[in-house]
Amino acid sequence: MEKNQLEMLLKEHGKSLSAFCFTIGGSSETAEEIFQEVCLKLMKSDIPFRGESSTTSFLYKTALNVFRDMYRKNKRHAETVFEESDVSEYVAAIPGNGEEQEEYEALHRAIVGLPLKYREVIHLVYFRGVPGSEVAEILGVPSGTVKSRLHKAKELLKKELEK
Repeated sequence: MEKNQLEMLLKEHGKSLSAFCFTIGGSSETAEEIFQEVCLKLMKSDIPFRGESSTTSFLYKTALNVFRDMYRKNKRHAETVFEESDVSEYVAAIPGNGEEQEEYEALHRAIVGLPLKYREVIHLVYFRGVPGSEVAEILGVPSGTVKSRLHKAKELLKKELEK
């Protein structure tokens, strides 16, 4: 991929890709590493994109694979640790009064505290609006698995938020 193609791609999809990297990585440092690695992979590849949906799916799938490779390489446990400053920075960017921001912060903490397989599904479906069949393709799992993970994630979030 040529540099100008990458620039156009990042101009159009950079923010959503960055947000996805933060969601799966759990910290700004990990998100930056994932984002940079995705950019390097894109520079080395020569992939023709067929449309908006195809491009988005490819970017998310690439980011997810990069994270999984990093995860395996570093031999981390299933949960990713997040930093307090990252949550505060994220919540501060959301407009609203203090009470609403506290609710957003609690929700964000609960989502980041989910195991990766549930966090991925929540982010793709609710924050990125990716259809279930496309989420299944991105994650490489059957669509029934996406539905069951989404259901389980909502149950876990409900329990956490009721505390």
